[in-house]
Amino acid sequence: MLLRQPQFLLRLFRLSSLQQSTQSSSSTASSTLLTSENGEKFLKTVIERLKECQEGNASAAPEQISYWEAIAKQAAIVSDTRSELSQLNSIINDMNETEEMRKLAEGDVESIKETLEAELQELATRVVPLNNLDVLSKCQIELSSGAGGQEAMLFTGELLDMYQKLAASNSWKWDPLQVDNVPLGGVRSALIAVSGENVYAKMRFEAGVHRVQRVPVNDSRMHTSTSSISVLPEPEEVSVVVPSDSVKIEAMRASGPGGQNVNKRSTAVRMTHKETGIAVHCMDERFQHLNIQIAYKRLAAILMQRQVDAMLEKIVSRRKLQVGSKARAEKIRTYNFQHDKVTDHRIQMAITGVDEFLSAGETLHAMIDRLQEQHMEDRLDHIIENCIVE
Repeated sequence: MLLRQPQFLLRLFRLSSLQQSTQSSSSTASSTLLTSENGEKFLKTVIERLKECQEGNASAAPEQISYWEAIAKQAAIVSDTRSELSQLNSIINDMNETEEMRKLAEGDVESIKETLEAELQELATRVVPLNNLDVLSKCQIELSSGAGGQEAMLFTGELLDMYQKLAASNSWKWDPLQVDNVPLGGVRSALIAVSGENVYAKMRFEAGVHRVQRVPVNDSRMHTSTSSISVLPEPEEVSVVVPSDSVKIEAMRASGPGGQNVNKRSTAVRMTHKETGIAVHCMDERFQHLNIQIAYKRLAAILMQRQVDAMLEKIVSRRKLQVGSKARAEKIRTYNFQHDKVTDHRIQMAITGVDEFLSAGETLHAMIDRLQEQHMEDRLDHIIENCIVE
């Protein structure tokens, strides 16, 4: 069964709070790709392949035929609307037509253009099918304070709060696995398991280096600090990715600031994946079986990320958005308190209102939506550019 890419519903927010350097919208970009020379070539190839199968001159898997049929059906609708628009333009430019007829045609043109834009956007969703990562309901978010000392830790704590509020607004489950709080305030590092509908698809483009520029309360100079975010996909079934016989589990004594249980019982664990040698440590829980469960989840997410990285290495495209391990080192966003602006450098989107953004307000939701749209454009570009019809 063909999975359909959901329409991204842009939330309502004040237009004055957004300044985008790019004038074309996501839907316009998708339309341009589909009506380009490569786009026309791709659609023609799909229709030809489908016709060959229907006439018995070729064969393909049922799901492949369903994919082609969905594209061909929507392409036919687009073709009819484009013909209608062409006829209206002919009437407008025909000096032999009456003035009244030309005005009627002009009145219909804008409506037909809007219809065509919506139909082209729908065609884009038929061309780009969902994959497993698009519907993954689990992920792990890792936050690490970077350059900037105490200010970086404060910023990391603010980002942690922002994502927790984002999770609440989406009705996602928020499960802290490890949080290293700092006595003076802020967070040195944190690891959070998040689950809910399409959680990985929404969170994956938060991975990267986040930079804050502001004047600390105890200083008069502008400081620049950073925090690194990693977002790892967590498989729905951990045991499928990490069978129990594929790991070596070692019990260790927990270390910490003190307490009656510290160094008295071997509650901490180190889990090593035999094939890759990847090891994870977990010691935050008081009971060993809970630490083992967390270690399994952590190792499964790391191994799944490796699979995603390997898959992405095979894809050659002009992607604006990095996904996977490469995204961790990329400076993606700046939070400038002096100018009260949040800028995402990948999509050149600037939003006014840092406090609202960090409160997981509508502006954060809007930026996440735009990043998802850009990802769809990248995938559409890759499919059309390489004429991938299978």
